[in-house]
Amino acid sequence: MRNPVVCASLLCAALLAAGGAAAQTEPTGEPGTEPVGFHGMLVLGQDTIYASHLPMFTAFHRYQAIWEVSFGPGGDEKYRAARALPANAREIFTLAPREKFRLPELMAGRTSFKADVFVGHFERPGHKLLLGEATVTIVRSVHFHPFLRRDRRPEALTYVVFGKGRELFLAHRISVAPNFDQILAVSPVAAIGDLPAGAVFTLPGRVDTSGLPADQSFSGQLSGDDPKSGPGRAVELRVSSEVYLEEGELASNDLPPRP
Repeated sequence: MRNPVVCASLLCAALLAAGGAAAQTEPTGEPGTEPVGFHGMLVLGQDTIYASHLPMFTAFHRYQAIWEVSFGPGGDEKYRAARALPANAREIFTLAPREKFRLPELMAGRTSFKADVFVGHFERPGHKLLLGEATVTIVRSVHFHPFLRRDRRPEALTYVVFGKGRELFLAHRISVAPNFDQILAVSPVAAIGDLPAGAVFTLPGRVDTSGLPADQSFSGQLSGDDPKSGPGRAVELRVSSEVYLEEGELASNDLPPRP
């Protein structure tokens, strides 16, 4: 089986090479050819820290991407302490990069960038600075895919599955507009073992137009990206809380036309 992270890295490297000459011009419609830009991210996780890109159906932000990250020993400690405070139990955490770049660069050789980390959404009232000019180091890629005009909505509600140890998350796999970016904290009703590479959770019978509510259990199919692994296995997951939900920024398709 091919390593999905390596394959994605090679793909992104090719896209960046092809798009380098067009970096300062109008987007051509192909991922990797867009100009450099600002990419805000959701920060989540307690034991393991993750950054999830806040996507849109535009040339600049056309990527659903999740990475395991670190802010350095001191930064990680400060983040975990803030995350554990009862006062922050209902808060989201976000980061705002201090550098501009193309998001595929984080899959093709770039391993870090500078950013400010906030309690709350950095674009909305009430946010508070937690870490200033932190170095965000990419530990590993969890998920990465661009939005394309030729994409189709999946027949069944589909989530990317990720996490380690006691923490397990579902991230709705975004396809076409209108759509929604939803991340849920979940726990297995019965032990599910190790997650397969490229793990996804699909719920046959549920259309891919609205997400799952909290405080309920759901049965579905857990599968990976290796066709040899078959259709997946039945698992039941309980949604303990909704970490994040955004619909408005994914309501319309503003992707550039294909060249």
